[in-house]
Amino acid sequence: MKAHEFFLHGLFSSHSGNKDTLQTQLHWTLRITAALCFIGHGTWGIITKSGWLPFFASQGIEPEIAWKLQPLIGLFDILMAVILLRKPNRTVLIWMFLWALWTAILRPLAGNLEKIQVDGEWVVQLATESMRVAKMQTWEFWERAGNWGPPFILLVMAGAFTLTGKDLVTPYKEPKLKDSTIDTIFFLLKTCLALLLIGHAGFGFAVEKKMLIDHWQSIGVNADVGFITQVGYAEFALGVLVFIAPFRPLIFLALGWKIFTEFLYVPADTVAGMGIVNIFEWIERWGDYGVPLAMLYIISYRKAKAG
Repeated sequence: MKAHEFFLHGLFSSHSGNKDTLQTQLHWTLRITAALCFIGHGTWGIITKSGWLPFFASQGIEPEIAWKLQPLIGLFDILMAVILLRKPNRTVLIWMFLWALWTAILRPLAGNLEKIQVDGEWVVQLATESMRVAKMQTWEFWERAGNWGPPFILLVMAGAFTLTGKDLVTPYKEPKLKDSTIDTIFFLLKTCLALLLIGHAGFGFAVEKKMLIDHWQSIGVNADVGFITQVGYAEFALGVLVFIAPFRPLIFLALGWKIFTEFLYVPADTVAGMGIVNIFEWIERWGDYGVPLAMLYIISYRKAKAG
């Protein structure tokens, strides 16, 4: 079977029910997903973002040093992605999981900080609307489940709980998938998808984030606070339904919704003046698309096995 056939197999047609095929689909979907997430994040590190300054400040790092560290962090992120794509090993996966989880944790840790521009220079201060900023950062932690989830699930597939010292430094071959492992993977996937949907929903109904209004207005929608609040409640409901009743049409809806809404970073020129470069915001969130895609493979496989 050709590479593109592996990715299409079972999505719009019946799955063969072959466990090896499913394992290849899950492995490469999650492997590419984790790599693209780090490439997107790393690219912004190289470009540098003022939005990252509060995260550094929460750890006592001044803006002058933070600006210098960002490109180094970005290059290292991209290096990890390249290694993962070429010759993955469990050490790289462990690092990617822990780093993605840490960068998500930094959101609530920086919850009482904001960056402002004074005389052309970016500085970090205590937020003037500290509760609103703190709420945004808390919801953003959950929304980042698409970043740390895929490398963690790859670790589970790689036999994370039976590691030896040699396994940490050498390329590995995954053990054959067991039905129990497939069940575990599916549970982790639906948890990640539910969390990232619910986290993003909170930007609308809890935070009333202006960026979301800008996103919708960039495609001609007359959006306001009321609009993004209602969209947020709908997205929250979708996240809950995905967790308790992960049916195939619902997962397709979640996949299409995330591809569409995250792409709005581009027409809205979210990082001002970057234009099409904002595509890396969309790429950084590849976990939002890879997670539901992996779920669809498992759902299709289970249907074929059930006969």
